[in-house]
Amino acid sequence: MNRNIEPPITEISRPTLWGHQQITLPNGLEIVYLHDPNQEVFKLDMVVPAGSYNQPQPVVASSMLNMLNEGTRKHTADEIAELFDYHGAYVDFNCGVHKSEISMISLNKYANETIRMVAEMILESVFPRKELEIYIRNRKQQHLVSIEKTAYLARMEFIYRLYGDTHPYANRFTLEDFDRVTPEILMNFYKERMQASRCRIMLCGNINEGVLWEVSEAFAPMGNLPLPETEQFAMHPYAPGRYHVSKPDAVQTSIRIGKSGVSLLDEEYTDFQILNMILGGYFGSRLMSNIREEKGYTYGIGSYNVNLPLAAYWMIATDVNADQAEATIDECMKEIRRLQTEPVPEEELHLVKSYFNGELLRELDGVFAQSDALKHKLNYGTDNSFYFRIIDRIRTCTAEDITRMANKYLRPEEMYIITAGR
Repeated sequence: MNRNIEPPITEISRPTLWGHQQITLPNGLEIVYLHDPNQEVFKLDMVVPAGSYNQPQPVVASSMLNMLNEGTRKHTADEIAELFDYHGAYVDFNCGVHKSEISMISLNKYANETIRMVAEMILESVFPRKELEIYIRNRKQQHLVSIEKTAYLARMEFIYRLYGDTHPYANRFTLEDFDRVTPEILMNFYKERMQASRCRIMLCGNINEGVLWEVSEAFAPMGNLPLPETEQFAMHPYAPGRYHVSKPDAVQTSIRIGKSGVSLLDEEYTDFQILNMILGGYFGSRLMSNIREEKGYTYGIGSYNVNLPLAAYWMIATDVNADQAEATIDECMKEIRRLQTEPVPEEELHLVKSYFNGELLRELDGVFAQSDALKHKLNYGTDNSFYFRIIDRIRTCTAEDITRMANKYLRPEEMYIITAGR
C-alpha cells in the first residue's frame, strides 16, 4: 500500500442493518431486540405513553418520569442510586411530547440486579413527598435561570406562535405550575400511563437468553388496563410575521425564523433535508459561510427540521449582538431567495449529498445506534429500511428539485420571525 496516494472515493453503498426480533409477553408488553454477541453490555429502553401531550396539567409528565428513581416500596432514592453505581450501570430519563423513555446501560453479568431495579422503579414507585419537594425546588430554580436566556425565550415564543396558546406542543408553563404538583397527582398519572400493551421495551447489545428471561420475568407483573382516550387538541397558530420578546438587559439578541416543516414520512422529506443542509444544516452551509465566516455576526447559526407525530416545524436559529439583529435577518432572507432563484452548483450539491450520506451512516453505526434509530422509527410506523429510501433518493435528487423545494416550502410570507433581547 502506497500511503502517499489517496484512496479512491467511492459512492456509498447500502448499509447493513441489524435484524431485529420481537416478542410479546402475555400481558401485552412488546419487546424488540437487536442481538450482538460480541458486546459485553446491553441497553434497555422502556418507551411509555407518558409525554407532555397526555399530562393533566403542566410539568406533571416530566416530574413523574424524573421521580421514578426517588423511591419505591422497597428501596429509598439513596439505595437505588447505590445499586446502579455499584454495578456500573447508567440510568437516564427523557420526557418527550407523546412518549417518554427510561434508559439503562448495564454489564451483562449484572443483568439480574439492574433489570430488576428498573422494573421496580417502573412498577412500584411511591413519589415520596420530601424528595418531590427537593425536585420541585430544583426545577423552579432551573426555570428561573432559563427565562433569563434569550435563546430559551425565542424558542418558546416560536413554538407558542406556531401552535397556539392551548396546544400541548406549545408546552407553556409558569413558576406557579410547579407548586401545583403533588405526589397524588403524579401517582394518578403514573398508574394511568404505565400499561403494558401501550409500552415497548427496546433491547440491544448482548441480548442472550438470560437477558430476555430477566426482562420477561421482571415485567410480567405489569398491568394492562386500557388507557383513557387521548384528547385531540386543535392547533390555533398566530399569523406569520414579526414577534419580539423584550429583554432590556440582554447583551445578545436571539433570532428564530421558521414555519411548519416536512414530516418524516412525506415523499419530499429527503429533498427538503438536502435543501435544509445547503442552507444551514452543516458547518459549511450557506448561512454559516455568510453570517459567521464572512460577516462575523455570530459564532454559530444553523437550521433544522423537527418531526413530531402530529406536525413538523423548520427553524433557523442563531444568537447575535443586538445591533446586528436586523442585518442578520436580512442575510437569512437573502440566502433563502438565492435558493429560490439560483440553481445550486453541482459541486456544492455533491458535497452536501456526501455529507448527508455520512450522517446517515453515523446514525446506523453499530448495534446501539441502530437500536436508537429503530426506536424512533417505530413511533412513526416504519423501521430502519426507511434509510434505504433516503439513500436511494439522495442519489437522484437534482438542483432543480432543490429550487422547487425552496419555492414550495421556504416562502417568507409564511414564516415567523422571532427576536428576543433588547
